[in-house]
Amino acid sequence: MLGSVTFIVSENVRKTRNLLAHCGLKTPVRSYREANSRRAIPKIMKALADGDDVALVAEAGTPGISDPGRDLVDAAHREGFPVVPVPGPSAAVAAVSVAGMSEPRFVFEGFLPRRRSKRVKRLTELAEDERLLVFFEAPHRLASCLSDMAEVLGDRNCLVAREITKMYEEISRGGLAELARRFSDARPRGEFVIVCEGTGSSAGAGDAPGADALRKEALELVERGMKKSEAAREVAGRYGLKRREVYSLISRKSESR
Repeated sequence: MLGSVTFIVSENVRKTRNLLAHCGLKTPVRSYREANSRRAIPKIMKALADGDDVALVAEAGTPGISDPGRDLVDAAHREGFPVVPVPGPSAAVAAVSVAGMSEPRFVFEGFLPRRRSKRVKRLTELAEDERLLVFFEAPHRLASCLSDMAEVLGDRNCLVAREITKMYEEISRGGLAELARRFSDARPRGEFVIVCEGTGSSAGAGDAPGADALRKEALELVERGMKKSEAAREVAGRYGLKRREVYSLISRKSESR
């Protein structure tokens, strides 16, 4: 494909030229990234209208998934040009395949919001989802993201995959709190995928303590200064329960009163 097109548009021209050199190809490469996409798209559409064939290469993973390639693909569809996928590694699916978590269903969220308040709000909305939660994250936000996830979702099992399928691939699995500490002590580099258990993946309700023990555990967190909703999320995350189930236990009046 890369050898047959008129030219290639790429998120990272240098890396793409290295790939072409490795394959013995001399196809011209032009820059296409988020910063220049508004200027580049009209030029690419004109080239397509003139009969050129164009290939899109992303810096890492599959083009069009949580990257500026989606805008180019959308523009091509709107102008009536055919868009053909060339299968390649998808970091999200590759990470799920090695997560080893019992729940087969997953939801791909892409990048969480950069602003912490919005990130926490989105995580709160996902807190009771039974499916695996799959995210992309940038290295400089990884530790804070994992910390927020541990706070909102509870200390669930999680897998963090770095540079998956590439030269410096690294896969780490553990509890959210442990991973947050690990990456806060390091200076992460590269592209990251996070796979986190949903409420249907971790210990089921059958493995949880009884209602009185759950209530006591949650109230101990409240006594330490947590809000009731935060304590409910924390305890629910530990045992794969619904947050509202634990919250109702916290809110009920003591039988001795």
